[in-house]
Amino acid sequence: MSLHNNLYSIIARDETSFTIRFDASHPIFAGHFPGHPIVPGACLIQICEELASLQAGHTVHFKALRNLKFRQPVTPDKQVTIRIQNGKIEINPYMCACADL
Repeated sequence: MSLHNNLYSIIARDETSFTIRFDASHPIFAGHFPGHPIVPGACLIQICEELASLQAGHTVHFKALRNLKFRQPVTPDKQVTIRIQNGKIEINPYMCACADL
């Protein structure tokens, strides 16, 4: 199931990056975590895969993520920019990884 237009929407895009906004009323935030909602790490990875697919013009699945680091939680009130370039994914200052496609 795609998270696009469900958990998040794209509000800006260029050749290497996407700026997204989360739907803070999405039910996932009621359980992750009550009173202190954060975007689940698995969802962030799926969002990156979906955006890499949009960027490539075809379905992309990550074979591996190397050096994956979650630097700090992403809260649903944040607007974030995800940069995908040369196999590197960055959600500054929240996450970075190297992806094998």
